[in-house]
Amino acid sequence: MEDMTELSSLGASLLFDAERIAEDMQDWRRDFHQFPEIAFEENITASKVAGVLCSIPGMSVTVGDCGMQTSVVGVLGADAPGSAIMLRATMDAIPGDEQTGLPFSSCMPGAMHASGHDAEMASLLGAAVVLSKYIGELKRKVVFVFQPAGEGRSGAKTLVENGIIEKYDIGRAIAVNWSSQLPYGELFTRRGVMTALSDRIHIDVRGTTGHASEPHKTVDPITIAANIIITIQSVLAREVDPREPVVLSFGQIDAGTSYNIIPEQANIWGTLRAFDPKTRDFVQNRIETVAPALAKALRGLASVEYTRNYSQVENNTEMVNELIRIGMPFFGEDGLSIMERPMLMGEDFSFFSRVVPSIFMVMGTGLEYPVNHPRYDTPESMLPFSAAWEAYLALTFDR
Repeated sequence: MEDMTELSSLGASLLFDAERIAEDMQDWRRDFHQFPEIAFEENITASKVAGVLCSIPGMSVTVGDCGMQTSVVGVLGADAPGSAIMLRATMDAIPGDEQTGLPFSSCMPGAMHASGHDAEMASLLGAAVVLSKYIGELKRKVVFVFQPAGEGRSGAKTLVENGIIEKYDIGRAIAVNWSSQLPYGELFTRRGVMTALSDRIHIDVRGTTGHASEPHKTVDPITIAANIIITIQSVLAREVDPREPVVLSFGQIDAGTSYNIIPEQANIWGTLRAFDPKTRDFVQNRIETVAPALAKALRGLASVEYTRNYSQVENNTEMVNELIRIGMPFFGEDGLSIMERPMLMGEDFSFFSRVVPSIFMVMGTGLEYPVNHPRYDTPESMLPFSAAWEAYLALTFDR
């Protein structure tokens, strides 16, 4: 086992190397940020990522692998013995219009990097550049996965189902995400369940159209949709054990084309987050029962499309224990924390954690706005630190 002084010295050396390419990482991050692409459309992003990886000595690069046209995979130390360690960053942006006012704000209408993926890609590229200088010290090959479609579109599932684990002989999987809601520069993880399961709900409500001045001659789908939303929230409050964490939020409603016409149709979309699959089963059953019944009682129709997106990310206990051992020399006593409770965020890294020992961790950025907010930003001063940490993990994890 490495001496703690040796680990601390390695961390300092990696951080020094990462600081030397800080401007490069900043440029990459701003480039990604200015040209965001949503799930399955990351063509420009993938090309830029591949271009950087191809410039790294000793790096083997594959684009469009394992069932995904825009995936990018880089392999360093391909001749190293044993199974590989995987480091992952997601590439896609989210729908929306940015309001940061940054000089490199999104120039793509309806798309923005408000989840930190731009910074995560830049820091992982930085880690790859730094690691290339230590290629002779790698005890196992390192697989850098730049994953498309991480925002609710199950890109990880597609990669896993199309054999990325087997093709690259991945034995351990690691992901480092950034969070504005946690203190700057501190790392957080936990043993076992790390994130919630995450589902997508679509309720299609049908009524009878007519003029707003004669509602009695119509069946108003907007009123029905409103009643469905309120009733389902009441179900959660009165039928689910309050000691079981569960969140159901409806974030999108689409109905009507004119202020004075009652439409024929209304659509509502939402998401469920929970930790216990039994809670999910119960809530899904109640939604699928309540929505059509309530619509019928109000003379309309409703159909429910319930999609089970992501299961929980399960952190491997042995990997977390190893992370604590090697992480303390890097972060110090106060910089690495074990979370008491899982996070309610959904994360498709869960598809990796179901098939190989994995660890998902979150690095705090300590900024004002949460992810998915139109004014969300990331501190670029974190880029060298994050890159050095990921390079450090590849060199020290389970040696």
